[in-house]
Amino acid sequence: MSRCFPYLLALTLGIGSLPSFSQIQKSSPRSLVIESRRNYAKGTFPRAGSWQGLYCRGLDCEIRPARVRIKTTSAVNVLDEKELLDDLKVSGKPLALFPGGGLKEGKVVSWYRSGDPSNESPQLGKLGKLGKWDMPWGPLPLTISWTRAPQGQKRYFVSDGSVRQFLFMIDAEAHYDGDTTPIIHWVGDLDGDGKLDLLLSIPDDNCGFDERLYLSSGVGKGQLLRKAAQLSGGEAACGC
Repeated sequence: MSRCFPYLLALTLGIGSLPSFSQIQKSSPRSLVIESRRNYAKGTFPRAGSWQGLYCRGLDCEIRPARVRIKTTSAVNVLDEKELLDDLKVSGKPLALFPGGGLKEGKVVSWYRSGDPSNESPQLGKLGKLGKWDMPWGPLPLTISWTRAPQGQKRYFVSDGSVRQFLFMIDAEAHYDGDTTPIIHWVGDLDGDGKLDLLLSIPDDNCGFDERLYLSSGVGKGQLLRKAAQLSGGEAACGC
């Protein structure tokens, strides 16, 4: 679809089996926000309810309540039509937000945090060009890698050296030939089981977005991670 046409926002919730660890609450987050300044369509987020945020100073990170206020604003799309938007006003600068919460609050172990995604990081360079990126932390180090699939796609996997788990398949290039290498924003332990959890997003040069949280708790047999939360779709009132 061309950038010159407005998108309808699609909110996708990643739902997995619920973990039973005492370190976390009764449910996992099912949605998240990494980039809060997008043009989200009105009704994307609940006006009432609690939010949590992952707040970091360097690698000193914690989960705590987040103050989020949602206002209705508007913008004109490329067809000169007014579209109503959810405008998020957030206190502080959280690395990620979780509407509805679900995570135990307090300090969390952090092993990696990305820099400015607009600048190519060693993670993007290694994963994009070399085909894999090692995450040598915690009791179960992991590697994320990809292989080429038919019709110009890439299949992404995560492995601990013994188990290799398929994560997702995406186009090798975006609509305008942009890079789609996933940006790993954070690696740490959100669920308190001592193993790696991931916050990542998949770039899109055509007004799209796809943000995900993968947790190590509550996984099925033969799995290392499960998709616990996801927010994906296209920006409202976005175009050329």
